[in-house]
Amino acid sequence: MPTQRFFNLKEEKRKVILDAAVHEFTRVPFSEVSINKIIKEADISRGSFYTYFEDKKDLARYILRGFREKFREAVFEAMDSAEGNFFEVPLLLLRRLMAEGTSGMGYKMYQNMLSDLNVINQSQIFGVQSFHFQDPSYEDFIRELYRRLDKERCPMDEETLAYAAEISILLSMKGIALYYKEEADQEMILKTAARELRIVERGACAMAAQSEGQMQKTVISAEKGEI
Repeated sequence: MPTQRFFNLKEEKRKVILDAAVHEFTRVPFSEVSINKIIKEADISRGSFYTYFEDKKDLARYILRGFREKFREAVFEAMDSAEGNFFEVPLLLLRRLMAEGTSGMGYKMYQNMLSDLNVINQSQIFGVQSFHFQDPSYEDFIRELYRRLDKERCPMDEETLAYAAEISILLSMKGIALYYKEEADQEMILKTAARELRIVERGACAMAAQSEGQMQKTVISAEKGEI
């Protein structure tokens, strides 16, 4: 996140800096983004830039802050549309993204960021945290997902859902990157994603069933006085 010094700037100046950054992120792939071009367009010094942001990743995360909120809202809406079947959510979101087309500055910026980064950097920049990081915002996201989950279809616990969500989001980002890079047609991307997600679903549900079965055995053993 930006430093307080950035927020102390006048709103017009903050907008000039962010507009210059969006122009640069839209112009070239993320690895080729030039801080020199951003500061030249924004008319600030390189030293000033680094008093506002740690680096270009920090700047990108701030620009994409609205994306993260919209993403979470879209996930919850898709979860309701899928009637609690979490593993249908990534496919619904991929189809929605493809339906929106390739016009507009937003598409070009996301294309440059997603097609030029590995999945770890993508996750960090787009704000997808690992469950291990114990990020309060991400934990709230998982709890809300769990509340909407169809537990009869797949009786996962909250922790298993968190891991399944992390894997599914990474698979979705791979699909989006392939779409943006135009390395495969839409139907092939969706077909591959569907197969991968079915494997994740079977694994997660099998783990949940195994855990439930073990719990039942423990209860029975306790009732017999074996524990």
